[in-house]
Amino acid sequence: MVKLKTLLREYSNPLEWSAGTKAALLLCFTLIVHTQYFLWAYYQLSPYAPETNQHYVNLDFINEYKTHLNCILMLSISFFGLVLWLRKRYPDSEFHEYLATQYFALTLLYGAYAIGTLSIATGVVIAGAPVVGFILFNRRAVILAFVISLAGHWLISYGTTFGDMPYAPVVQNIQEADGSLSHFWLETMYYFTAPHLIVLTVFAYHVLSRWRQREDEIRQLSLTDPLTQLSNRRSILSSLAREHERSRRHGISFSLLLVDLDHFKKINDTWGHPAGDQVLIETAKVLKASVRQNDYVGRYGGEEFLVVLPDTDFEGAHHLAERCRQHLEGLTIDITGSPSLNITGSIGLFCNMDDYSVSAEQMLHYADEALYKAKKSGRNCIVRYNEASETQSST
Repeated sequence: MVKLKTLLREYSNPLEWSAGTKAALLLCFTLIVHTQYFLWAYYQLSPYAPETNQHYVNLDFINEYKTHLNCILMLSISFFGLVLWLRKRYPDSEFHEYLATQYFALTLLYGAYAIGTLSIATGVVIAGAPVVGFILFNRRAVILAFVISLAGHWLISYGTTFGDMPYAPVVQNIQEADGSLSHFWLETMYYFTAPHLIVLTVFAYHVLSRWRQREDEIRQLSLTDPLTQLSNRRSILSSLAREHERSRRHGISFSLLLVDLDHFKKINDTWGHPAGDQVLIETAKVLKASVRQNDYVGRYGGEEFLVVLPDTDFEGAHHLAERCRQHLEGLTIDITGSPSLNITGSIGLFCNMDDYSVSAEQMLHYADEALYKAKKSGRNCIVRYNEASETQSST
């Protein structure tokens, strides 16, 4: 089980694979495709194939084609084994990517010549392979393979146009006797197309899913305080701005709590920053547990925390602030190598119920003034800002 988890962690994200692993994957897929062509060709020559297939397939060309397929199949096995061996010594060498992409392009170019440069299988490879290639491989290697492939297709297509070579020589007749499209060739083209279409679709889906997951993780990291796992300053201020706009538009009051830990500097100076970090972590848990599910709690800076309380008047905000204060006062924090610590917090409160035109910046300023008054009033108390009487203190 542990080994399986290790493998999944190592190989679940193709974007983080080494150049050797990516090249080995492409060569493995190339080997599978060549094996598919090999089996199809030998089946058409076998006594098990329906005699009617002779009307649609150029068996003389397949006899010649199977020799080429034998060589290509052996080369595919050899290159696949070579890259598997080299990637252990040189896992990030660009040689792996150049070898895999050029070999993929050249050998499938021969397949395009055999079944037709305008076939659906050829179109899927030309359109889809570069897209996945640019995501996964070195861009220069993919561009070189793409240019070689396009040049080869151009030469083959114009060569058949001017009669210098046959078009799709493996095809004897693509139509039925009545002029309709042959079911045999329709199914054969789907047979040749299916591996490319499935792999390209699944791989693109997987890579794009990983990209979205990575974007979500980055966005979450950009909005989260790494120590407390609360919203960081940017995120909590964004929540404040949203609630302020909603309050102004709909005439619904909301409140702010600005919480500051008392004597936090003394904790850092006496017991060290690890102890201070532990206090901040436990404080964050207490504040988060003390408010409602739709309230916002964020680390505003240092030992200060900002709590945004949507749809809350003065009375409701004071009730929640008192709950936070009591829970902080009753918190005991066990610190390794030191006695248990007890903390308290001072809280500044502001509610816009008397004036919805107060800006978010002004609300923060008023909450900060109330917090300053709480600190001056002996700490471990709640002070709410009141424009009529400047501040009103309560414990």
